[in-house]
Amino acid sequence: MQPDTVTQRHLLLWHDPPVWPFLYRGLLPLLVLALAALFAVGPFARSWIESTVQRETREQLTAAGYGWAELKVAGQNLTLSGTAPTASAGERALAVARAASCPTWLGRRTCAVSVTGVFTTPAPMLAGNPAPVAEPAAPQAQAATTAAQTCERSLASLLGGEQIEFASRSSAIDPRSAPLLDRLAQEARACPGNIRIEGHSDSLGRARFNRRLSGDRAAAVRKALIERGVPAARLQARGFGDTRPVADNHTAAGRAKNRRIEFHTSAKN
Repeated sequence: MQPDTVTQRHLLLWHDPPVWPFLYRGLLPLLVLALAALFAVGPFARSWIESTVQRETREQLTAAGYGWAELKVAGQNLTLSGTAPTASAGERALAVARAASCPTWLGRRTCAVSVTGVFTTPAPMLAGNPAPVAEPAAPQAQAATTAAQTCERSLASLLGGEQIEFASRSSAIDPRSAPLLDRLAQEARACPGNIRIEGHSDSLGRARFNRRLSGDRAAAVRKALIERGVPAARLQARGFGDTRPVADNHTAAGRAKNRRIEFHTSAKN
């Protein structure tokens, strides 16, 4: 008679099929998770995250024209500092830094968890300072510069509550924006110097398409203002695509803010 299978010692350690392959396959994911957890809490992970946040934010600030801003990174907390050329430049630099995106395993995500800024403005020359003092601008030039700045603020104020609307993925201006264009043209006709019309987009789609579309939309606004009596020689149009965001491109509200037209004035005639 064959001995009972339970009493066969080799069957207590070896089964058919063997047990160890199943144990190996079951423990392997746990081992991978444990190693990932150790990496996440280790100093190497923190250093890698900080260097990525530093590099990506710096590149996007420089591309947007805010290379003067200095960065200090602690984990995913970012502090901007430096001497802002204008009072509003610091706020714009903060907006770009908050919207900056970094590569992750799940695609590009916002780099910093929090962004704060500590900025200074250029100090005026003091009496007796050995540094050379620039000659004051001629009264006419200073008045023209002030008028141009006032005009730019007025145009920005008109666009503060609403934006020029376009057909989806098109440069065709929505007819509902005609009253806004009328008000913009009236303000632009009274402005001195030149006006640069800038088109900006969100980050959805190809960068080349976004740049071309933003340029076409700026050109469409220029044409609309010329039709409303603004001299063509005083208007320039340029598209920047998604290179100068002012909000987070990962939210619908942020993308809506990034799809915009801006006006910038110059005192030069």
